[in-house]
Amino acid sequence: MANPKVTNEKIRAARQKKDRDSYHNTLLLLQNYRTLVWVMECFPETVAEELDRPFSDVDKLLEQMDLQLVMGNRKLENQLEGAKKSRLLLDRVNEALTVLKQKPKNGMELYRLIYLTYIGPETLRHKELLYRLNLSSRQYYRFREQAITVLSIRLWSAPAADVDFWLEMLTFLESIQ
Repeated sequence: MANPKVTNEKIRAARQKKDRDSYHNTLLLLQNYRTLVWVMECFPETVAEELDRPFSDVDKLLEQMDLQLVMGNRKLENQLEGAKKSRLLLDRVNEALTVLKQKPKNGMELYRLIYLTYIGPETLRHKELLYRLNLSSRQYYRFREQAITVLSIRLWSAPAADVDFWLEMLTFLESIQ
């Protein structure tokens, strides 16, 4: 007969590992958020350059893209698929940030901390973050952990197929750091 205590220990250990991995993946995603946004902003110009068409004439650019896809341009097809998945990932993060903002009691403060640390256009030094947030270093790290935990719960409680893609994207992001 199996020892029920062992099963509980295995379940607890598996949950702890999942929580650690979720936290790590969320932190990695936040650390690369600005880069993902930048890549998405550059995408239209990159495609326009590849097709030798100016971006100013969107209809002609889209017509040329359709033609290239029909002709089997796999590179363009892969770029479009990657852009679509990246956009979905950014949308998912933005949705999780909206949920964080609505957290009772301190949601806006947690959102502001995450925004200033990872999302906003400027990268701030630690002392500047503490000053703008009016927090001590200990409070900052405690609130940051709380915010990332809330975000990780929201991000990684998704259908398995979506999570698989996001994990692939995070593996790629880890490889470029």
